[in-house]
Amino acid sequence: MPKNLQKQWWFMFPVTFISGYAAFLLVQAAGIGGLETVAQMLVFALCFAALRAGLQFVSWLAIVAFLPKLAKSVIGQEGAK
Repeated sequence: MPKNLQKQWWFMFPVTFISGYAAFLLVQAAGIGGLETVAQMLVFALCFAALRAGLQFVSWLAIVAFLPKLAKSVIGQEGAK
């Protein structure tokens, strides 16, 4: 995935928000009440990181599939550097 796309706020804000909320719901569904201990925070952080990476990949595939002109412009900007 081009690093230039990861710097765009319109891409990273929704990905981060959705990943954080999904990780919170996942931790709640697992029966971990709050994030009081280091172990609970670590489980949340690992869920968040995995969900964010997966969502970034799926979002990039969607951009390439449905908005190819945007994908070409992002790749072109990165290649010009």
